[in-house]
Amino acid sequence: MSHHHQREHRHGHHRALDLDAHVFGDQLTAVLDALTDALGQAAPRRVVDLGAGTGTGARLLRDRFPTATVTAVDHDPAMLHALRAQGFTTLDADLDHGFPAVGPADLVWASSSLHHVADPAALLTGARAALAPGGALAVVEVEGLPRFTTHPAETAGRAAALAAGWNHHPDWTPALEAAGFTVTRRDVTTGAADDDAAREYARLWLPRYLHVEGLDPAAADALTALLDGPLTLEPQATRALWIAR
Repeated sequence: MSHHHQREHRHGHHRALDLDAHVFGDQLTAVLDALTDALGQAAPRRVVDLGAGTGTGARLLRDRFPTATVTAVDHDPAMLHALRAQGFTTLDADLDHGFPAVGPADLVWASSSLHHVADPAALLTGARAALAPGGALAVVEVEGLPRFTTHPAETAGRAAALAAGWNHHPDWTPALEAAGFTVTRRDVTTGAADDDAAREYARLWLPRYLHVEGLDPAAADALTALLDGPLTLEPQATRALWIAR
């Protein structure tokens, strides 16, 4: 891949993250509501965001726990630059090498990051050791793929992508229990408004289905026709939350 195409790919990926945060921001808030309920009355003082990316989760955590110190961990120079620009304390760490040396933590947040790690078991064991008494690890994953319309062409494309292993992640319960945690899981499904950001996200996301191996040619033609016209959206997404104590 050329450097130009690499930059385009990174830009498209980063833009998709930003749009997901904008369109489905209420969902992450709902996930955080569920987490806050589970944590009880004691607000965490030291929070670590593993794989903080563009800072979506870190911003929510900072707003929810304004007296806490939030440390944003990532290994991508562009992401670290963006995080520092937002005022976060950052740590450049490769999670494939285990849990970073950030000191004791009351809350560790890992949103859509754990499935990228080469050895999750070692990272989870390190996270458990780093948690202060009463602390918690929150693992968040997008469950399935976002839905933008109820059109059969999108349904077919999404089904083909899921069958091809898109957005595959494990059920983290066994791995968390093996690391010594007590685990509860909650799935949070929410809708979103049909606005400019949702339409941009849909037009960034839906064409990807045209490249799924195994997509029926008729479905591909129908999806192309759908994208050629105006889109009426009913965005919906689901996130799974594992709360490990």
